[in-house]
Amino acid sequence: MRGAAAAADLSDPGLPPAGPRIGRPHPVAALVERITACFVPLGFDVTNLPLLATEDDNFDLLGYPPGHPTRTRLTFHPAPGVVLRTQASSGIAEVLRQARPGPARALLVATCFRNEPPAPHSGPQFTQIDGVVAQPGLALPDLMGLFDVFVRGVFGAGCAWRLTRCDYPFVDPGFALSIACPHCGSGCATCWDRGRVEVCTGGVLRDEVLTASGYAPGRTTGLSFGCSVERLLRYLHGLHDMRELLANDPRVLEQFEGQGH
Repeated sequence: MRGAAAAADLSDPGLPPAGPRIGRPHPVAALVERITACFVPLGFDVTNLPLLATEDDNFDLLGYPPGHPTRTRLTFHPAPGVVLRTQASSGIAEVLRQARPGPARALLVATCFRNEPPAPHSGPQFTQIDGVVAQPGLALPDLMGLFDVFVRGVFGAGCAWRLTRCDYPFVDPGFALSIACPHCGSGCATCWDRGRVEVCTGGVLRDEVLTASGYAPGRTTGLSFGCSVERLLRYLHGLHDMRELLANDPRVLEQFEGQGH
């Protein structure tokens, strides 16, 4: 009895409970699955892009000029003409080439890289999802519908959103989609007291992108929209440092349990 009491005194209440620990998807993977589940019923195919891309697909076909900072100082070049993928949009041309001359609906999921130091709200590695649709008869109301599906699926049916005109190299017109800051208050560290946060961008593909992908502009219209998964998690959960999502620490990841992801 005396030995059993001594053993009990040596127990550490800070240790996890005894028994098997059940695994679960990483928060990034869980949100990717949640977003793709919104679009697969609409006929979208899900494509997981490789880590490498050609400079043509990553920059030239999307209209990025040679001196653009994204393709010079912010990009890793492991080999001539090859880059570590900087954006999921770099898969648009390849997906459209494979689908031509028919319609295309695809969600592109990519691990992307930028040559910049880690910071609370950005870093050298992140996950992007880009949606692309190409078929005759599309117009801006179709893009609005895709934005609405995205917002409802991620933030709920009651979330209001609005669009702002923005310029991007491969779409015209282009738009930024924003919602009211989910964590706003005095001195808000999420939106910096702006009251709104940008959650998605998109627009109508330029004729040059369609031509390079094997489609005839005028007969086919292309739409594109994209988001950063880590940024969405920051807004959903009020994360102050997105680097926590890359930490190999179960205590960090367990904080996402029971929050719908």
